[in-house]
Amino acid sequence: MEARNQPVQLGNMQLKYCERCGNIWLRRSGSGKVFCAPCAKAETALSNGSVSFLQVWTRLRAEAQA
Repeated sequence: MEARNQPVQLGNMQLKYCERCGNIWLRRSGSGKVFCAPCAKAETALSNGSVSFLQVWTRLRAEAQA
């Protein structure tokens, strides 16, 4: 059971799930990143106040459908 909670090591890369959207992605071992690239970009935009949540959500949804 505990093996599911441990990241899979691939050389100097790890499989990681995004803590925002749940997608599986690769990150460098020990990087500590918790969001995939699109979600990290969205979180940055939201925290800066440069866009609204609705704008980010609409853009992410359009990218996912394409």
